[in-house]
Amino acid sequence: MVMDVKGKIKDDIKARMDITLFCHCKNMELVCDGSRVVKPKARFALKKNTQLLVYQWHKSLHFPDGHASTY
Repeated sequence: MVMDVKGKIKDDIKARMDITLFCHCKNMELVCDGSRVVKPKARFALKKNTQLLVYQWHKSLHFPDGHASTY
């Protein structure tokens, strides 16, 4: 959810409706904008330039053999 990748996050309309009912987080509630419903970005979702920095940092990591795996 932090990276906000479409199709990979579980932050859908139903989850936002549950937040409205149970959590009372005003900044995460759905917003009616005329004829459509808008889902505001979460405060903790990274912006594109910050995502790029995280990707570059992750790519630069080096681990000793046997201490990290791609599986």
